[in-house]
Amino acid sequence: MSAMPAYRLPELQHAMLMLEARAVEVAARDRFAPWLERAAPEYRWDARHFRLMQDVLDRVTSGELRRVAFSLPIRHGKSIHNTIHYSAYRLERDPRTRILLASYKEEQAQKFSRQIRRLVRGRGMQLDRDASGEWETSQGGGVRSVGAGSGVASVNADLIVVDDPIGSRDEAESAARRDRVWDWITNDLLARCELDTAVLLTASRWHQDDPLGRLLDRQAGAWYVVDLPGRAEPNDALGRAVDEPLWFEERGEEWLTEKRIELGEYGFASLVQGRPRPRAGGMFKWDWWKKLDVVPAVGGMVRYWDLAGTDVRSDGHDPDYSAGALLCRMVDGRTAIVDVERFRYSVAGRDARLREVCASDIATYPGRVVWWIETEAGIQGRERTAEIVRAIQNMGMPCYTEHPTGSKIARAEPLASKAEAGNVYLCPGAWRDPFRLEAADFPNGKHDDQIDAAAGADAKLVVANVVTAQTMYI
Repeated sequence: MSAMPAYRLPELQHAMLMLEARAVEVAARDRFAPWLERAAPEYRWDARHFRLMQDVLDRVTSGELRRVAFSLPIRHGKSIHNTIHYSAYRLERDPRTRILLASYKEEQAQKFSRQIRRLVRGRGMQLDRDASGEWETSQGGGVRSVGAGSGVASVNADLIVVDDPIGSRDEAESAARRDRVWDWITNDLLARCELDTAVLLTASRWHQDDPLGRLLDRQAGAWYVVDLPGRAEPNDALGRAVDEPLWFEERGEEWLTEKRIELGEYGFASLVQGRPRPRAGGMFKWDWWKKLDVVPAVGGMVRYWDLAGTDVRSDGHDPDYSAGALLCRMVDGRTAIVDVERFRYSVAGRDARLREVCASDIATYPGRVVWWIETEAGIQGRERTAEIVRAIQNMGMPCYTEHPTGSKIARAEPLASKAEAGNVYLCPGAWRDPFRLEAADFPNGKHDDQIDAAAGADAKLVVANVVTAQTMYI
């Protein structure tokens, strides 16, 4: 039996260091950035925003990150980098990877799919099934492409790539379309994820209530967010000076100036800065509203109603809403908007719903709530108001009426002043985003029922019996 070679300690240490260096070299070559440079050398992948995204995507590949959202300006290479090349990289790295690719419409998703397929085939990958919308590698991986809203019940995916789920200004301005896309992302895509499924959402912003906006508002803690505006803002993720362009090599000052002119301030703020704002003229700015995680445990409350009584008769019929805003004056003087009820029924349906809300307020906040109801115009309106007030009072709820004077704008100004100073907080609830959207358009929007109700409740929070009720709970 031959003797083992006798290594001196320095030689052994050197050998170990060489092995470690080689392992590091192999690992480095397996990262996304070197692969990009080999696979597509015609592109410049060393721009700062690409490097940051490459580092984040390496963390997705390793399994460290499972939910990542990228907010980037238009025309900054986000689709070719994240959607096309990262998908191809993952397939080449492991041909068993199953990728679900989604975009705002099926044709766009299929276009991305064809580009990925062309790239991997050009690099020698063998495909068994070969169609633009769905294709497979010889090892069982591949790409399936779908448009936003398409059924995905039978799809199993290791990686879900969503690229711009909203594709136009018309879609972004439609609340119904935003709701459908959001429901599809949450109830179809995310609900069917396995524990190790990674999800990438890459988008330019269109609207404060677009899918990325809802994600940041409702699921922020579950996502790693890469937020890169076209012009740097304070505390920039890349360490840029304020106003410095994101991609100065390709989208510098000249491009940014041109886009500001072409898109206008509203379009530039959304699509380039990723900061969608209400169109100019609104009294309430989107960022003024603070958020609370729970309803305050103490403090008097007022629910103020701006009533209407008309059913929706057809798609073109858009009558006023009945709206009842429940506000709480917290012990430190700040205001919390606890709930906003909003509906369109006939007079009978409306009054039935008012009784349901009354019963809920009494049960949920016993002794804390006072109701106020705007008196409807005309003799019949006053009679109807008096009838519902009697019904509410008989249920045990203190209830008063008034006929408001002055313009809606003047009545809303005190609430707007408090909100601008950061003294109005929104409690959790599905009502929160519709309320903020209406506030963003006020006074130029089509509907103002929620703002009128909230402004009325805010004014009544100083009524003596509410102050008394508040002191009882301190």
